[in-house]
Amino acid sequence: METAYQQLSLIEEVVLPAKTTSFGQWSQKLREYARSTALQQELDYWQSQLLEPSNPLPVDFAGGDNTKASVQYVSSHLSSQETQALLKEVPQIYNTQINDVLLTALVQAYAKWTGQSTLLVELEGHGREDIASKVNLSRTVGWFTTVFPVLLNLGDTFDQGNALKKVKELLRNIPNRGIGYGVLRYLSDEPLINEQLRTLPQAEVVFNYLGQFDQSIWQSSLFDLAQESSG
Repeated sequence: METAYQQLSLIEEVVLPAKTTSFGQWSQKLREYARSTALQQELDYWQSQLLEPSNPLPVDFAGGDNTKASVQYVSSHLSSQETQALLKEVPQIYNTQINDVLLTALVQAYAKWTGQSTLLVELEGHGREDIASKVNLSRTVGWFTTVFPVLLNLGDTFDQGNALKKVKELLRNIPNRGIGYGVLRYLSDEPLINEQLRTLPQAEVVFNYLGQFDQSIWQSSLFDLAQESSG
C-alpha cells in the first residue's frame, strides 16, 4: 500500500513485484500433500501425542454456559524490562524461541494451579510451511493458519531451566511445524484417518503468539497502528 501510494503521489504508474503462489494453487498443493507418503508417516506421531493421558481443566460449574455471550476476558501485560528479558536475554542463554518460554510458563502455571504436570494445548501457527516445491507464499495475501495439538508434559521436572529445555525439545520434534495434523484430519481421502483424528481427545486451551508488531512497521512508514479501540 505504501509503495503504491508513493508512486501515485509522484504521478507515476503503480508498479509492484510479481504475485506469488495464489491461494487457489496453495489449496491444490495441500490436497496433493494430503495424499503423500511423507504425510501418512506422520499419523503415528499425532496418534501417540493424543493417546497419552491428559486431565480436563477443572471448572466451577460443570455443564454451564459455553457461549459467546458468556465469554469473559482477562488481560495482563509485562513491563518493558520484562519484555526485553523475554525476547532478547532468555533466548541467548537457552537458545530458545519465544514460544518455548511462553509455553513453559503456561504449563508450569497449570501445574501449580491443578497439581497436574501434563496439559494438552492447541497451538496456532502462521501456516505458510514449506511443504511443496515451486511454492512461494511470501507475497500471497490471506489468512494462512495451522492449528494442531501438543501435549506439554513436565513429568517430574519443575526446575525452570530444565523445564524450558524439555518443552523446547518437545516443540522441536513436531513435524513440519504441525501443518500435517489439519491436512490429515480434514483433507485425507481415507475416512478412517479422518475418524481416528476426530475422535481423539481435544484440547481445551488454545495458544497463539501473534508476534512483534513493532517490527512490521518502520518508523519512517506512512502508515502506523491505529490508536482507536478495535471494538
